[in-house]
Amino acid sequence: MLLTRSVSEACHFQLLCCGWQARKKLYLARLSMNTIDIPAMKELLWHRLRNDLISLVPYFSDNELLLCPACCRPLRFDEFSVEHIIPKQALASDPSDVRGVITQNERSGLTLLCRRPLVFKGKKVPGHGCNSWKGKFYDSSLRDLINYSNYVNNLNSRHQISLFSAGYLGLFRKFGYQIALLPSGLLMRNQLFHPNSFLQGVPISCQMILTGDKLSNYDEANRTYWSEPFKITVDSSSAVIVLRNMCFRLPLSRDPSQPFARALRYVPSKYTFRPDLTTVFE
Repeated sequence: MLLTRSVSEACHFQLLCCGWQARKKLYLARLSMNTIDIPAMKELLWHRLRNDLISLVPYFSDNELLLCPACCRPLRFDEFSVEHIIPKQALASDPSDVRGVITQNERSGLTLLCRRPLVFKGKKVPGHGCNSWKGKFYDSSLRDLINYSNYVNNLNSRHQISLFSAGYLGLFRKFGYQIALLPSGLLMRNQLFHPNSFLQGVPISCQMILTGDKLSNYDEANRTYWSEPFKITVDSSSAVIVLRNMCFRLPLSRDPSQPFARALRYVPSKYTFRPDLTTVFE
């Protein structure tokens, strides 16, 4: 009888321990899902972007700098932070079953943006660089777009430009610096710093948003609706981008899915790449 009780107590204690370990693993997993600005994630993005930049502009192999995809200033590692392209507050109302199986990072899309204060005509712009600029001018509008059920009477130019700018960062996330350093990339970077109205050079076709029905539940058949924030198709001189139930276009100077010559002197124009390093801010 004592032996049976001892075994029973031991088994019960072991189950309690296993339950605690399982809860601990679940807690740590959830913590890692929702924590992005950690050294490992930042270093991973830094090295991937550095390799891409050096392959296009070999000059950067001689230093430890990286171009911010928004302002295009060359900056050090400590002057960048990890950024959610689709802001966290926009994802807070996602269904619980979606939040349970797809991480916040996956639903948002990550990139690096600078934290060094922007300087325009000798004066500092308040905030922490492009990271703060995006947060101030675009994050609340992106939240609106993700959560609105009726777009007809609620959209304004800021919402359209917010989606345009997020789409640019989504293009950069997929194709790298060839997007940022094209003439069309310079146009999109300039637009990012003009949040209230479209620039003259932005095509009319890139100033429209098409919308469909929103999904409100999760199953494996519609996983990509939630998991990959930017579904991108290149169509000659533009990129067609789908973000959940919204579709819009962005201008492109060349098809980023086409290879380009890195050594030949004379090649057709569609296979050439001439990086434009123009910056908006100092």
